[in-house]
Amino acid sequence: GEARRRGRRANLSLKQRSKSGTTIMATSNKIRSLFTLCLAFASTHRPVHVSGFVLTGEISRASFSHSPSPEKQTRRTSRRTHYQPPQILSLSSDSSSAIPSECPGFVASPVLRKVYPDLMENIAKYGHPNIPLGTTAGKQCKTLRRLAFQNKLTAEEIELLDNIGFRFNALEDVYEEADFDDCLTRLVEYERRNKTGYQIPKKYKEDPELGAWVTMIRRLGRDGIEDERRTRLDGLGFAWVSTRKCGSSFMKNYRPIRDMIASSSDGDGGGIEAVRQDEGMMKWLRAQSEAAVKGNLSKDRIEYLDKLSPDLDWRHL
Repeated sequence: GEARRRGRRANLSLKQRSKSGTTIMATSNKIRSLFTLCLAFASTHRPVHVSGFVLTGEISRASFSHSPSPEKQTRRTSRRTHYQPPQILSLSSDSSSAIPSECPGFVASPVLRKVYPDLMENIAKYGHPNIPLGTTAGKQCKTLRRLAFQNKLTAEEIELLDNIGFRFNALEDVYEEADFDDCLTRLVEYERRNKTGYQIPKKYKEDPELGAWVTMIRRLGRDGIEDERRTRLDGLGFAWVSTRKCGSSFMKNYRPIRDMIASSSDGDGGGIEAVRQDEGMMKWLRAQSEAAVKGNLSKDRIEYLDKLSPDLDWRHL
């Protein structure tokens, strides 16, 4: 009986030791896994499997013994969650510029108030406010030009646009967009009141659109417009050549340069050299070159400058 009891106690002790050993081994495995996990996050640059867990991101290059079997790894791949770093939105250097986007309080035109922030943005990006027509803001700029020629913008609004380098309509645009019959009626009324032989100023303050329209017709010439329109103008006695001289600041600086180049004898280049020696003329030509690069010089003025001389490259002075 005593031997039997001793045998039972021995078996029970053996089972307890076996169970304790299993518990210790499991605990050891968990500690080792935890330690491996810490090492993984402290290292860099390779995914590692640790005791059945899949870690992704910047972790250790080392390999560990407790990786899952290929079959289990395949099943877990579909459930794997990858770490995605947060996106960082960077601001361009232009956005930090100090150019104000608020429209001045004196602006009454709804169109100008609406497009003003776009004008400022275009200046910040490209150095000028002349937005191409392919955008909504570009169409609003076109509307502004029409309002200016129709004398529907205040003097302060015109001055504001002029100061930021806004380019108003080219004469070609005025001729194409204006209503011919309406402009012709206004021209007849102008002649009835002023009797100048249709010598209307290019910048006619009472009707800027009409002045620009007549100037463009003269530039196109009798052979440059439709037959029906030419016949109607001829019937009025329209003067196809203007007797007026442009009094703009541009022309006042342009004419002396043109005349100096023309005064030189054939082919000697003396006129061009005289222009190059004149500090004031060269300063003005450089200013026109810079304005052209920024998009602030009209097509008409560019054409005038191109006609000076092929030997005077005003664009690269």
